[in-house]
Amino acid sequence: MRILQLTIASIILFWAQTIYGFDEINQDNSGAQLYKTYCEVCHGTTGGMDMNKRLAPPVMAIRMHYGNKLATKNEFVNAIVDWLEKPTESKSLMRGAIKRFNLMPLIPVAKDDAINIAEYIYQGNLDSPEGLKEHMDERHGKGGMGQGMKKGMGKGMGHGKMKDKDPETDEQQ
Repeated sequence: MRILQLTIASIILFWAQTIYGFDEINQDNSGAQLYKTYCEVCHGTTGGMDMNKRLAPPVMAIRMHYGNKLATKNEFVNAIVDWLEKPTESKSLMRGAIKRFNLMPLIPVAKDDAINIAEYIYQGNLDSPEGLKEHMDERHGKGGMGQGMKKGMGKGMGHGKMKDKDPETDEQQ
């Protein structure tokens, strides 16, 4: 059933891109616009944290998992870009999401666009689905995923953004 849902979502995504998306992408390569075009249909806030109503984990959960495990913006962006180029279970930092939703289908995204999307996600100006904080507290303990919650919860959660480490001194900037 989940594979059928992902297939239908992919068809809708490609159809929408064909009719509406390509002209907009050519005119606006911002990470926000690219995220809305390629990612939001599956990783947006629709469905809240009811996993039976979701096609994929919410982007804010992805940001928190990856931000908690990767020390710098460069590592974060590279991991997301690498994932978008070819999603495989061995590359994932979210094994539970793969068990729940299966492996993400390959979405043909140009490398420059993938970088813009990853940088947009890293910045954290994202909407959180209803119930995310409660879900993280329940699944990962109070405060979410260790330092991940403190590295940026996006709009409305009252937390700051992740900080880069200086590559020469390995200190937070």
